[in-house]
Amino acid sequence: MSRVILQPTGNKDAREHYVDTLVRPVDILRIKPFISTEELIRLEELYPSGLVPTWGVTAGVNKVNANKWSKIQPADVTFFSANKVLYSYGYVTYKIHNVPLAENLWGWNSKGETWEFIYFLDEIREHDIPISLFNEIVGYSQNFKVQGFSVLDEEKSDALLSYFDLESETVVQPVSEIEYKDIIESFNKDTLDIEGKTKSRAEQGFLRKALFGNMTVGRCGICGKEYPIPFLVAAHIKKRSFCSNEEKLDYKNIVMPMCKFGCDDLFEKGYITVEEGRIVVNQKITTKMLEEHLSKLKERQIAGWNEDNAKYFLWHAKYHSLSKVR
Repeated sequence: MSRVILQPTGNKDAREHYVDTLVRPVDILRIKPFISTEELIRLEELYPSGLVPTWGVTAGVNKVNANKWSKIQPADVTFFSANKVLYSYGYVTYKIHNVPLAENLWGWNSKGETWEFIYFLDEIREHDIPISLFNEIVGYSQNFKVQGFSVLDEEKSDALLSYFDLESETVVQPVSEIEYKDIIESFNKDTLDIEGKTKSRAEQGFLRKALFGNMTVGRCGICGKEYPIPFLVAAHIKKRSFCSNEEKLDYKNIVMPMCKFGCDDLFEKGYITVEEGRIVVNQKITTKMLEEHLSKLKERQIAGWNEDNAKYFLWHAKYHSLSKVR
């Protein structure tokens, strides 16, 4: 499950680093000489623009920071704090331990340390969470202050992420097939508490990873157009709330990529269905602009239809069994 990382930026070094390597992401060509070919390939996959938001921490006394850094995983959320406010956050994508790179980016501090325990971020966004509210959400005393690099436990992390409904659009927490099965079998669809939201995020993360892997772009299963992964969803062909656990576990067939530019909504709301692999337009209240859009999809043969998922498309068509536009 995703964890929350707290990163104070009150001192001069941290403020400068925030501007130098996060607000102004590092050019991957600057990073390239200091990393392995495998690491470079991974960063190129994660950052096709070539601009890499980068952060790092020192080892700390008795390697306390290094031990905390070792717990960090992709999709963990880093909150940056100063002046009693969590003012921005971003999602961890990757991490490396690299002294020469840290020295090149940030130099050395007055103690002879460099910020060698490096992690890379994405989707950095501004926020405005008073420390007093943060303390209330996670159960800390009201006089708690973020004074050092720290990684919250799962319970406190889930409380904060669920409260603000934070979830990465591109980075997913690693979830094994066994863990996914456990989530499905234990998930209560009526649960709206922190545990339920956490399991829902993990389920979606697993499905997105299964569909998109490490791809940065993909194709919508309905319109066939290519988009960056954040604009695609892992859409259930058969409505999830009607799926049995066995069907939910059939993740290779029950979901398909659909774009946020209309196809996911049109399919979900029954404006379109798929029969024998071809898109059928249903008779619904519409407008001229929508009709023009639907006409481009009508009778289109989709690439994702096959014998294994045909039953789910059949259910969807039956569920939205309105008169068809032929």
